[in-house]
Amino acid sequence: MTTTVDKTAPANVYRVIGTRPIRHDGYDKVTGRAKYGADVHMAGLLEGAILRSPHAHARIRSIDTSKAEALPGVRAVMTGNDLPEKAARAANFMEVLGSPQVLSENAMARDKALYKGHAVAAVAAVSIHVAEEALALIKVDYEPLPYVQDVREAMKPDAPILHGNIKFGDEGKEKPSNIAAHNQLKQGDVEEGFREADVIVEREFETKPVHQGYIEPHNSTASWSEEGNLTIWKSTQGPFIVRHQVAAILNIPPSRVKIVPMEIGGGFGGKIPSYVDAVTAVLARKSGHPVKIVMSRKDVFEGTGPASATYLKCKVGATKDGRITAMQVYLAFAAGAFPGSPVGSGSATSLAPYKVENLLVDGYDVVMNTPKVAAYRAPGSPQAAYAVECVIDELVEKLGMDPMEFRLKNATRTGDRQASGVAFPSIGCVEVEQAIKDHPHYKSPLKGANQGRGVAMGYWGNAGMQSSVTLNVTSDGTITLISGSVDIGGSRVALAMQAAEVLGIEAEDVHPSVGDTDSVGYTGVTGGSRTAFATGLAVIAAAEDAKQQMIQRAAVLWETQRRTSTTGTACSPRRRIPRKR
Repeated sequence: MTTTVDKTAPANVYRVIGTRPIRHDGYDKVTGRAKYGADVHMAGLLEGAILRSPHAHARIRSIDTSKAEALPGVRAVMTGNDLPEKAARAANFMEVLGSPQVLSENAMARDKALYKGHAVAAVAAVSIHVAEEALALIKVDYEPLPYVQDVREAMKPDAPILHGNIKFGDEGKEKPSNIAAHNQLKQGDVEEGFREADVIVEREFETKPVHQGYIEPHNSTASWSEEGNLTIWKSTQGPFIVRHQVAAILNIPPSRVKIVPMEIGGGFGGKIPSYVDAVTAVLARKSGHPVKIVMSRKDVFEGTGPASATYLKCKVGATKDGRITAMQVYLAFAAGAFPGSPVGSGSATSLAPYKVENLLVDGYDVVMNTPKVAAYRAPGSPQAAYAVECVIDELVEKLGMDPMEFRLKNATRTGDRQASGVAFPSIGCVEVEQAIKDHPHYKSPLKGANQGRGVAMGYWGNAGMQSSVTLNVTSDGTITLISGSVDIGGSRVALAMQAAEVLGIEAEDVHPSVGDTDSVGYTGVTGGSRTAFATGLAVIAAAEDAKQQMIQRAAVLWETQRRTSTTGTACSPRRRIPRKR
């Protein structure tokens, strides 16, 4: 392995951090040796396929699988009735995933299909061709129902209702609704703030659903042991999250489930949810064979979550000298067929770059007949920032101010309160905006009718979560590093560099790998801009611990005491030299 150094970069205070070692997984990936979810093969493996609803909203009167079961080569057929009626009780996993019951009903429809592409049955057979032939033999009696696929239409009182147990309205007057939740953030007096303004701009916006578009489709291979333990090999951003999802859907203890994360061909947040793992698990249990399902591209687009479509309103008022007096934001986020859009994140981040005393944010989580949404790169924040920043630009134009001067004048600083009321830590908003303003690209002249320059600000918090690593020192002085964080964009090398920095060795002398859920401690998802930072802290702690253990051993071998520096940290021991008498 070769390490390169960028000689044009500023002087680095670190020895390893800031260099550019070749990625530890690089050779395997460019030569094709790396194993992805579709590369799992084992004795007796069956291929699975899923039958999906052709209707956006339909009651399922009956499903006849008899002809599919009789087809030679078919080993198992399942419907929603093969999943536990109620998923095991567990806390919601996170905003865009929802409850275990939501995950279960999304994995396989029961009484109703809630979107085109909703899974209604599945088959395991000796080949994918036999499985697909069997799907064509399954007869589903549908009663098509009125559907709604626009977020504003879905919020109307007379809209087709997806779930009878969702109600909305004033207390005591709640009625069945598609509005699953409403959150509100408020500070000061927004009406008084607008009365103080000299200029007010108010606009409405829409965004469409956008799929993550990862190259590798969703996949899952499930196998049961004779002891009743389930192992799943898959492409995922969060093996521990999937373990709990699958355990909850199947109503079995998480200790009975092991997730083996394979290499991942893109995710962007879209590979956090579990879509087919409960299906492969049931088919494997019914057939007595391991079962693999790899989604087609059509299945991915019809049956997995895009980012939310939204309807947005933003109103901003400011004085002539450019001081913002009030901001008001309305966010209606499509959740898809089940509750759980990232509207909470959008609400919290929408006004983060601006210090304003009077604000009001209303966020609505809305179900409609489209696939359940999933995370996609700072879920909720880009849509909200789009509306706010467009209004800010128009306001700046009316005031005749420089866009960055206006933003700097109203920039959030350390200690300012977020829309939620919580004070910002060291946030760096002013520093970022000043760097933009000072950059040559911002000052360069514009030539020609088709040239322009745009600026915008956005905010996303770094997700902390939990991370675990296991670090071992081998007999040849190199390091093995097992992490619970799936590597999407180079976290292996980032973590290896941090370990090498602490231990005073080269990044090439650290051998990082990603462990399964039985071989490393609980670790949160690879997402939320957290992995290099949060898992890196675990690596640093483990490396420091290893270093201290080696110092203690050296002290014993050298027959000396471990010294402590004036800062309270352990120093390297020195050999005791006998004096001549």
